[in-house]
Amino acid sequence: MVGDILSSFIKRRLGLAPSAEAPGFDQVPESLLPFLAVKNLVGFSVWDILIGVGAFWIGELVVSRLLYMLRIRDRPY
Repeated sequence: MVGDILSSFIKRRLGLAPSAEAPGFDQVPESLLPFLAVKNLVGFSVWDILIGVGAFWIGELVVSRLLYMLRIRDRPY
């Protein structure tokens, strides 16, 4: 939730509409902050976090477009 709030805050400061696509701003804070929160507890390395954030970013883009093609989402992002 904090990552989503942070990305929304940044998008508003950049003057983007609430539903505007902003690759990176939409995915990175939402996945990076949870990874950082549990980094020491789980023992994640920097590479683990980078791979996890990258996988989340790519996965979210692919799933969003798939849901759009299936007419489940209104926008492909």
